[in-house]
Amino acid sequence: MKCISEKRKLNINKKIFEDAEKTYSITIRSDIKDFLGKNSGGYPTKDIIISDGEEYEVRVFMSLDESDKNYYILKPMDYFLKKTKGKIIPIGIDSGDNYYCVNNETGKVYYWSAGEDTYYCISETLDRFISLFE
Repeated sequence: MKCISEKRKLNINKKIFEDAEKTYSITIRSDIKDFLGKNSGGYPTKDIIISDGEEYEVRVFMSLDESDKNYYILKPMDYFLKKTKGKIIPIGIDSGDNYYCVNNETGKVYYWSAGEDTYYCISETLDRFISLFE
């Protein structure tokens, strides 16, 4: 899995995945864990990506560092896992507090619009999502 961010958090709490898997009786995809491990709390090397002709701004990737008060993944992950019955994992956020998420079952990447409470598929795979930053 490729690193596509700068100023990453190096203090990584991997137990957060174990706790979520136990709580929601799921297995979190290894590509999601790898992506967050490599990009934890980092700022994307490119903050505007284009998918299907639409521009999307990515402010920061979710952090696995529990001392990160702003972007620690615990609360948003808990919110999405409860809301979607264990299907959606947040991986990033934009400046409007809309989230980038991965469907834990299909691996597709979605942009979640908070105001509309709507998901838009922006990539068929996490690898394809990563390629949008190149």
